Amino acid sequence: MRQQNGYHGRPNKPVDTCYSFWVGATLKLLNIFQYTNFERNRNYILSTQDHLVGGFAKWPDSHPDALHAYFGICGLSLIGETGICNVHPALNISTRTSEHLHHLHQIWKTRTLNSVQMTHTSLHE
Repeated sequence: MRQQNGYHGRPNKPVDTCYSFWVGATLKLLNIFQYTNFERNRNYILSTQDHLVGGFAKWPDSHPDALHAYFGICGLSLIGETGICNVHPALNISTRTSEHLHHLHQIWKTRTLNSVQMTHTSLHE
């Protein structure tokens, strides 16, 4: 598929704001996102912004909704838009949250391992 101004999910379908995340994240995970045109994607996302009520819509001149607002922001994050937290492309959460969850997982693993070792030791006494 070729990039138009934004991204579309299937050939011969219109460009849609949410695919700025879905396609962008996939390309980022495949390590080929850098070959896309960030400026065209940014311009498309911003063209769907509703300046009166806020948010982003599926298409320009459409009503914004929460799903497209969220994925529009995530798409802007992937291209490094200033002032937006980085998004983890595989998890669709901020990298800060991803790092915090990884830290909690390490604590959980350590506690579980220690608990298993203590149980094993007490069984053999």
